[in-house]
Amino acid sequence: MKPHGQHLIIDIYQAKNINDIEIIKNAIHEVIHILNATLLSENYHYFEPHGVTGVACLAESHISCHTWPEDNYAAFDVFVCGDINPELSLNIFNKYFSGTIESRLINR
Repeated sequence: MKPHGQHLIIDIYQAKNINDIEIIKNAIHEVIHILNATLLSENYHYFEPHGVTGVACLAESHISCHTWPEDNYAAFDVFVCGDINPELSLNIFNKYFSGTIESRLINR
């Protein structure tokens, strides 16, 4: 069977700015722009005392995030279909969150 999409799993260790919903949204919006994807809807939630979860639903699939500021750790995933290269998102995530980025690309 031919792959239908690509799923990029991203772990960021020693991450910065991961307790700020606006910074996370800005990063995800920039990823959407660089991928030339189409945002359909989005939802983000801040946890007390810290942590953010969010998802951006795309016509091409989704981008999601979960953060653990107390551990300086964030997890993102970029799942896209078509000819979009999700690895283009890595430089943007590095720009906003620094840290050590590990990623795995899975064809689905």
